[in-house]
Amino acid sequence: MMVLTADQWGPHSPDAYVSNGLIGFRFPKDPFREVLGLMSGFTTLREKIQVEALAVLPAPVIGFSLDGESADPETVSQSYDLSNGEFTTKAVLKAAGKEVHVGYTVYCSRTSPTLLISHIFYSGDPCEMAVSVSYAPRSGYGYTLGEGKPFDGYRLFDGKCLWPSSDGTNAAGAAFSLTGDIEKTPDGPMRVTARAKVGKAKSEMRLITSYVPSVLHSEPHNQAQRMIQLASWQGAERLREANRESWAELLEILITVEGAGEDWQKAIDASFFNLMTSVSPFSPASVAPFALSNADEYEGHFFWDTESFMFMPPLFFSPETARSMLDYRSKRIGAAENNAKINGYLGIQFPWQSGSTGCEVTVPWCTQAGEQHVSLDIAMAFDAYARVTGDAEFARESAWPVLRGVSRWIESRVTKTARGYEILNITGIDEGRDNVSNDSYCNIMAAKVLRSAAEMSEILGYGERPNWREISEKLFIPVRPDGILEQYEGMPDMETVPPVCLMSLFPYGFEGADIQKTLEYYISHGMKESCKWPMLGNFLGVFPAWNGDPEKSRELYDDSTLEFFCGPFYSCTESAVKDPAARTIPNEELDTDFITNCAALLMGLVMGLTKMCPWRGRENGDINEWFGENIVLPSGWKKITVGKVFIRGRSYRLTAADGAKRAELEEIEA
Repeated sequence: MMVLTADQWGPHSPDAYVSNGLIGFRFPKDPFREVLGLMSGFTTLREKIQVEALAVLPAPVIGFSLDGESADPETVSQSYDLSNGEFTTKAVLKAAGKEVHVGYTVYCSRTSPTLLISHIFYSGDPCEMAVSVSYAPRSGYGYTLGEGKPFDGYRLFDGKCLWPSSDGTNAAGAAFSLTGDIEKTPDGPMRVTARAKVGKAKSEMRLITSYVPSVLHSEPHNQAQRMIQLASWQGAERLREANRESWAELLEILITVEGAGEDWQKAIDASFFNLMTSVSPFSPASVAPFALSNADEYEGHFFWDTESFMFMPPLFFSPETARSMLDYRSKRIGAAENNAKINGYLGIQFPWQSGSTGCEVTVPWCTQAGEQHVSLDIAMAFDAYARVTGDAEFARESAWPVLRGVSRWIESRVTKTARGYEILNITGIDEGRDNVSNDSYCNIMAAKVLRSAAEMSEILGYGERPNWREISEKLFIPVRPDGILEQYEGMPDMETVPPVCLMSLFPYGFEGADIQKTLEYYISHGMKESCKWPMLGNFLGVFPAWNGDPEKSRELYDDSTLEFFCGPFYSCTESAVKDPAARTIPNEELDTDFITNCAALLMGLVMGLTKMCPWRGRENGDINEWFGENIVLPSGWKKITVGKVFIRGRSYRLTAADGAKRAELEEIEA
């Protein structure tokens, strides 16, 4: 994995995103002040829009003085090591005629997930350096956290506080400890000043901060203190070593594409890193489109992005993490039942935007509450987990309640007509086409959910479900007389057609149309333009490859993914940035880090170009049935290798070579 380095910044260069899935921070060019901190499960009521949103954590604020004179750090360079998640800033302090060089390395621990760990290195002209450490939320969000409640610290920690959300519904506990060859003076509940002697030899301070959300503990401030005490037993160096070991194990999965080139490998590595820093088996909530990198974009709500994109790679890379993402939905089935009742349906209907309670939190003036396909996406994720892991206990206790509930919702949602069953008045993936009838993606997904639920009912001994099978077989799918799958019934002829219905083909394996003609139609009707838009744009190159056109596949891939990554740390944007110079040093503010796009790229590589579909065959069938024939890769790409995937409790190396009959699974030691 690469080390990304920056020594020049523009006014709009994105801040580095450092996270472990439970806590996340944005560190700017000056990482000593104005750090944005967020935590899974820590939310508030956003005043301007009156819906739940992520609350901002108190983050470390660090000040310096040399021989009693204040010194503002001047950043010289920053580097991000994607092999271990460590972000390092090198800065210079100048004051009182002295010059001191400071290194500031931060990371979020993968093995002790509440911990933000910082190493402060210093050397230079002999002098006394004072370092003040305090905590404050990043300004500029239009609301406050409320008053902190101080508690006295002693020995193994330097301070702790309980920080309530502005609406008082939940809180974050924080505690910290600063250690090294220093003399410390406490200045308040979350503030300490340390004095150290600077010399030519490099010395070090270590700052460890623990954050605990009240959704995980009734006294999060006390638990944060306990985590600091436990961290002191291990010591900062052992914690660092453990974090690096955890990353080394994860990097055994790494995806390589022979023949793609350096820029492509960087985009793949950055996508893997950004996704896997954003998901965690220890998170109390799910994963938002921008994960814990952004407090404003989509307010940190959970969409279909989670199950349809971000869930699929961890399902093969880290099943325990994928399970945690589904646990969020399982624990909120009651809210989904209430949502179905509010809408006049039976069963369970998951909301378009979900928050801490699982209720609908879409801003009231937004019409996307009609995008009810989210329930189908979630049900298919539960089904996928059962199929890929082979976990019979999960199938009975977790997957079945969701598949049953969503199937009951489908029963009450469809309308029986002379043509069979139809779904009227719905919004599909294409948000520009509100209130359509028989959106093909929605109808296909509904049929798949019903078939999977009926099959699972029989496997688990709950009996046959003839009504589910009948609806699944007779759901109206809008296929034109020439065999082309329409986006929705009555789709008008247009030069540019968003190819959103193709997601029913990949990753879900729909085969009930003339696939070749369908692909040819959408490829020739503006697919290249669609590559600039989020989500599907990052794997649309799969479809020309399926149609045996490697040149078009490479063209679509090159015109999409590489335009979503910007400097200096390969942050992923939501929409493509066409100008290479604007990506290197952005000339306007960009919305980063959009983790959905990272996951979509990985999903296309791991499942799309390898032609792997877990929905081929029965739930407990042979996994070799999942793989389609005749591998075609984008022009110039010779082979895709996934170092390790987990399927049904075993570890495999997955390879797909251009021109091969099928992708290959080679079993390896776990």
